[in-house]
Amino acid sequence: MKKEAIENLFKKHYNEAKLYVMALCHDADLAEDIVSEAFYKAFVSIDEEKDSFKYWLLKVCRNCYFDHLRKSKRNLPLTYDGKSEDNPLDNLIKAEEYRALYRALGLLQPNYKEVLVLYYFESMSVKEIAEITGETTDNVKVQMFRARQKLKTILEAEK
Repeated sequence: MKKEAIENLFKKHYNEAKLYVMALCHDADLAEDIVSEAFYKAFVSIDEEKDSFKYWLLKVCRNCYFDHLRKSKRNLPLTYDGKSEDNPLDNLIKAEEYRALYRALGLLQPNYKEVLVLYYFESMSVKEIAEITGETTDNVKVQMFRARQKLKTILEAEK
């Protein structure tokens, strides 16, 4: 691939990839490291321009994040308790209505949070989410249903 094509892919997908990884880890520095590593791995292993580069890149980001967890030999919490006002995610998301939603998302189970972020914020189909997470499409649908129910309960409790 040419240098221009690589730069265009990086500019086009960097923010989406970082937002996705931040939804997983809630650490801006770690998210930047993981996204950088994922782009490097993607560009080294890509042999031709992919039509679905975004989905492939997000899968690489997800794998890099879980590789990081395995290497660190500890499970980092994927939940956000909503108490800190200096959450990097709040700095990234400026609109006030999204802050409550992200706080509520942080209270969900990791698998529920992941499918909702991919579906609503990354505009992926159920089939694409299943490919990224390694689950069946039916399981993804069940997780999305349960996640929406739980999210609704959390948001109603905050009012």
